Amino acid sequence: MNYWELWKRRREKKYQILYKRGPSTLALVFAGMAISLWGIFALLSSYPVFLYFYYTIVPSTTKLLSKAIAQTGTESEAVFIRQTPTTMPDEPKPSIARDTSLPEGQYLAIPTLGIDTTVWEASSSAYEDALRKGVWRVPEFSTPESGGGRPIILAAHRFGYVDWTQNYREQNSFYNLPDIKVGESIVITWNQHRYTYKVKKIEEGSEITDYSSDLILYTCKFLVSPIRIIVYADLVE
Repeated sequence: MNYWELWKRRREKKYQILYKRGPSTLALVFAGMAISLWGIFALLSSYPVFLYFYYTIVPSTTKLLSKAIAQTGTESEAVFIRQTPTTMPDEPKPSIARDTSLPEGQYLAIPTLGIDTTVWEASSSAYEDALRKGVWRVPEFSTPESGGGRPIILAAHRFGYVDWTQNYREQNSFYNLPDIKVGESIVITWNQHRYTYKVKKIEEGSEITDYSSDLILYTCKFLVSPIRIIVYADLVE
């Protein structure tokens, strides 16, 4: 066998080895590129990649969650009526003076969670319009200025919508509500009146249990779950 034939055989053998190894190597390269691209996407959009995948696979998720959130609020009225005596003692509440330096409108702030947002008003049939923006006040219950023996109930998504940025989610929804602690303050500004509430109790469950509180916040615990995180607070000033 001359040198030329020996060189050709070695070259063919080399390419056969490369061909056999090639597909697995290419797969690793493409997988690495895909992971890198998703990482860049996550950093640039500040959006949890898992949620993007889930909402893509199950596009009706957000509407179903909105319906579940609204149902918890509207069904609470029947529970409230059952549990509440027809005559309730009229407990004195702090008198809140108008402060003209405050804005008109309705706002919610929870400094420890980074929440600083508008409270949106919508009927029980149009809850999606409010939840799409952030925090919704359940209309069957009170406002800070109306009283009437009923609590204020505010609801919001945790994870929200695919086009929300993480910054928007943290500031305008209840994404961080699981991190709230007993004793922390919740501030509602309502038509140039500032109301400060203190958290007294936090529960996890499928329904609201304590209607003696002045303020109730709730959201879903997980992306798809009947469990709600429910925060109860009382007016202090």
